[in-house]
Formats: sequence, structure tokens, C-alpha cells
Amino acid sequence: MNQTEVGYVVSSRNFLIYLDGFPTIRINDMVESDNGLRGWINSISENTVEVLMLDEGVVKPKTQFRKLDTRLGLPTGDFLLGRAINPLGIPIDGKGLLSRTKNVAMSELDREASGIESRQFIANQFLTGITLIDTLIPLGRGQRELVLGDAHSGKTGFLINAIVNQKNTGVICVIALIGKPAVTVKNLIDVLKSNKALDYTVIVATSSSEAAPLIFLTPKTAFTIAEYFQKKGKHVLLVLDDLGSHAKIYREIALLGNKPPGKESYPGDIFYQHAHLLERAGNFLPQYGGGSITALPVVELNLTDFTTLIPTNLMSMTDGHLLFRAGMHAQGQTPAIDISLSVSRVGRQTQNKVSNLLSTRVRQILSAAADLETISRFSSELPPETQLILRRKDQFMELLKQDPLTMLSKEVQLILLALPFTTFFKDKTRSFIEKNKRVIIDAFQNNPQLAPVIRSVNKLNNEEELIKILESIGGILSKICQTP
Repeated sequence: MNQTEVGYVVSSRNFLIYLDGFPTIRINDMVESDNGLRGWINSISENTVEVLMLDEGVVKPKTQFRKLDTRLGLPTGDFLLGRAINPLGIPIDGKGLLSRTKNVAMSELDREASGIESRQFIANQFLTGITLIDTLIPLGRGQRELVLGDAHSGKTGFLINAIVNQKNTGVICVIALIGKPAVTVKNLIDVLKSNKALDYTVIVATSSSEAAPLIFLTPKTAFTIAEYFQKKGKHVLLVLDDLGSHAKIYREIALLGNKPPGKESYPGDIFYQHAHLLERAGNFLPQYGGGSITALPVVELNLTDFTTLIPTNLMSMTDGHLLFRAGMHAQGQTPAIDISLSVSRVGRQTQNKVSNLLSTRVRQILSAAADLETISRFSSELPPETQLILRRKDQFMELLKQDPLTMLSKEVQLILLALPFTTFFKDKTRSFIEKNKRVIIDAFQNNPQLAPVIRSVNKLNNEEELIKILESIGGILSKICQTP
């Protein structure tokens, strides 16, 4: 006959309780009190075990807890698609119980990341349908790219855009909303539903009013769900919004547990907590399920200062970052990404040759224009070469603007960024492009005369060939464009 291990409460502090007993207990084992309150083992010391409570309720000294057969986990399966759940797998979208089949296996939340032997070179681009990203700061499938910026800089809109643009691509999206207001969760569900993106999306959410241990588990649950789909050979986009809130919650748990505070009062293992999570993303070999997890962790900056502990920690454990600025967003630049301070360390290797050469050329002009703008303020007459660089910079910034919830194919993106190098565009102003950009995009997407240009883009060897083709259709473009 199996005997159940028990322990008794020695002391409690809010959601943290300490038990004695449990001779064979392990970290992440589940325990339950006599009145049905559950928790999991967070740490083990010589005389006591520390439990983080998942259910709210009063726990008095000498209360008995018993060890459960289960470990910290949740059931995973295709039945999660289109649903919003909390970190324990309980639906929060008002659609009733999950329609799962019998004998669904439980997946542990706190797993070790797969080793290097399970991974393969990141060679395929992860397309977002957003020109600025796909051309200038490209992402690879399996990459971890930090999204950071101040409040009201358009980070959320960008992430929703990237998710909606995965429609019909076979990519599964998993979103972790960490300690967000309930209205934010509801609004996200409504936006995804109205754009038919909910069918391939799973939302894991906790509200700011919930217990700290539950909020702490949110990104772990999201990664566990992402791993389920990855092991089935799917490509997964995982958004963690945001890890700054997650770090604050972990700081609260650690300080309550008397862990020594380090820099900015965060516990010393905060780097481990996030690195342990993000290492689970990657591009995996077929014998390990194939598929990939592309992770976009988010962190909100305080007063545009990205030198504080959590942002710099996250920068050091990701493969690049996208820096959003509220000032640019207020001026109408969407996405409001600072190109000069954003980087993708592995994305460039996934681009084709034309994309790579063209993006290098565009970045050089933007960089040169940034230097020349300072000089131009002190000079009334500028050389023609300087005027051309500054005009092209304005053209590029206008072409890189993209309306919310729109998608552009890779071919159209490349054509747009090659147009400023043609004679047709040489003397065109920013206002001309603002007025005609939509017309030009529609023409390349729908005009039969321009269909051969779209088909030829992926067969070209360099950007000069693309510019030459666009030169030859200057007449067609001048007919469809309105004059300034």
C-alpha cells in the first residue's frame, strides 16, 4: 500500500509557506493542504521546504500538506489553439472547459533547455510581413529578438501585426501576457478574433491582481506550450510581454523569502531565471521534432534608459534587439524602431543575396544622412550629393512606414526599397511618396503589366539588376502616380 508523504506548516508569509517533513520531496513537486489549497516546492533547505502557493487562502501553522503524484505542469495539445488560459491550463476566455481528449499527457513547466546536439543552424528567415523588419533587421526562425522601448512607442501594435501576418503560413503563435490588466487580455482576444488570427494562437495570461506565484509561471507555461507544437514539427512565434514585469514579480517573491538583494534589489539569480527560459527557443533538428521557436521577449524601458539591469541582462542573452521610441511613434513613424540602435545578430544570414545587398545599401544611406543632417543645419547651400542622400533618407523613412494590420510580401518590400535608386524617384519628395505609396503597392500587387517584375525578384543575383528592371518600368509608374 502506497503511503502519502506529509509535512506541516512551520511558518507562512503571504503566498510563501515553509513546511517540515517530506523526506523524498523534489523541487517542482506539487503539494496540497487538507482544505484543498495547492502549491509547488520552490526550494529545499536542511530542515524545511519552501512552497509557493497557487491558490489564495489562509494557511495557519501546523496545517498538514500532502505530496501529490503530479509535478508542476499542465495538459498540452491542439485543443489549446484559439483559447486563452491561465498558467495552470484553466480557461479564462469564457468559452467553457477545454475540449481535450482523454489521457492527455501533462507537460512539466520548468524544463531544462535542449542541448546543442538537438539544434541546427538558423538558415531560414522568419517573415513578419513588415518591411522594416524583413529587409533591414531580419529575423531567423529560432532566433531570440528582444523588443524594448518606452511606453506608448507602438510595441504592442507591432507584435499584434506580426501575429496577424502569420495567417496561412502554418506558424503557431503563443502569447504570454504577464500580469497585465484584464481589459488588455480581452482587447487582444477581440483584435485577434476580428482578424481571424485566433485559430492559430494560444494566449497565456495573468492579470496584475493575481497571486505573484501564478504571474511568475506565465512565461514558463507559454514556453511549454510552444515546445509541444515545436516537437510536432511546427514553427512557433512566442511573445513574452513583458519580462520586466516578470522580473519585478520574481524580486517580490525573492525578497519575501529573505534572499539577499543584489543590484536594483533584484535577487542574484534573476539572470539565470530569464536565460533558463530563453534558452528553450531555437531551431531544432528533425530527430528532436524539427520545428522552431522564435522568441520575442518584451521589456518596457523607464524614460528611454536601456542601461538598467533587466534590459542589459536581456540584451546579453538574446540574438539582437528592436528599440522602439515614443518620440518617433508620436511623429507617425510606424513601426517606431530606431534603426541605428537596433540589431539582428543572426537574421542577416537567412536573407537572400538581393535582400542582403539592398539592405546594406539602405542602411549606409541612413547612416550617412544622420551624420550629414547635423552639418546641414549650419549650411544654407548643400552640395547636390548631400541633397540626394538627405532626400533618399526621407524617401526611405516614408517607404518604411506601414499601416497597422497590413502585410507586404518580400518581393514588394524589396521593390519599394529599390525605387529611390531609380531616376524616376530621384527628385521625388517625401509628400509625393506619402501620396502615392499605396497606389504603387496596389499596382505591384494587382497590375498584370507589373506581374513579371514581381516574379523576377527572387531570381536576381544582386540589387543592381532589380534597380535596372525598375528603371525600365518608369513610364508605367509615372502614369499611375499622382503628381505632387
